[in-house]
Amino acid sequence: MLSALWSAIRRIFGMDASWEMMTLSRIGIDPVSARSLTQVLQPSPTIRLRPEREVQTAPEADGIEVTWHGITDVGMARTQNEDSLLLLDLGNDALFAVADGMGGHDAGEVASGIAIETVRSEVQQGRLRMSDPSAIIERSIRQANAAVKQEAALRGSNMGTTLTAVLVADDTAYIGSVGDSRVYWLENGSLTQITQDHSLVAKLVAAGKLTKDEARTDPRSNLLYRTIGSEDEVAVDTYRLQLRKGGTLLLCTDGLWGEVSDAELRRICVEEQHTDILCARLVQQANGNGGRDNITAIAVKVI
Repeated sequence: MLSALWSAIRRIFGMDASWEMMTLSRIGIDPVSARSLTQVLQPSPTIRLRPEREVQTAPEADGIEVTWHGITDVGMARTQNEDSLLLLDLGNDALFAVADGMGGHDAGEVASGIAIETVRSEVQQGRLRMSDPSAIIERSIRQANAAVKQEAALRGSNMGTTLTAVLVADDTAYIGSVGDSRVYWLENGSLTQITQDHSLVAKLVAAGKLTKDEARTDPRSNLLYRTIGSEDEVAVDTYRLQLRKGGTLLLCTDGLWGEVSDAELRRICVEEQHTDILCARLVQQANGNGGRDNITAIAVKVI
């Protein structure tokens, strides 16, 4: 009797729809046609970070919390998703990574998958024997390069991948990057690109030969001069970013930033406080703008 009454109430107030479908509908996404979104809209993980020793007397000495979510989507033009992503709760720390594979057929998917798995394994092991988070991230990316290079040799393939990884520890993001997958930081409504692209068009922009908008649509935009798997040894760019409450860390492949302008990225990140819906909106925007490549986004909000 009570069960039947509860079912009737749910039908009357539209509660038969899942939370997933209601939240998607709220931002204008059709739950039926949102391919990858239906399997990732789950409660976002949250961890509390320890403050660094040198700031124990600061007002926020009790630490901060980060909550995150990630989505990868095939896009509107491709038949296969060669992107990979990693979201790993390490207790008081967290590890995130995105990789955009290349090489044709299934090689890109294999390369990005190997890179992500190697970073996961190396960081987990490195935390047990190394104390410097920057060194852990850099070593893990170098090991990923060796693993992809080895697999390419076995397959007789020229597979490769971009790779950007972030280890969040002690109120700080330790970042390592190869290629053109990016990390952005949003704070007080201002969006900053933290990583530098290892691409021809990025060099042309730096030299004043192209504007950022021109680089976005330039036919040479996919030409990278540094990737995982292209050389026996790879140079890894590393960055250290202090995290503050209210900020948002965004990791993404070029399928997102190549389709969605900085202004659109900033607007969506400012408007949406829930990381799961934020990622869904970013993917929707990229697909709405063309979706010509695979799209991967990881949003990490500091609370």
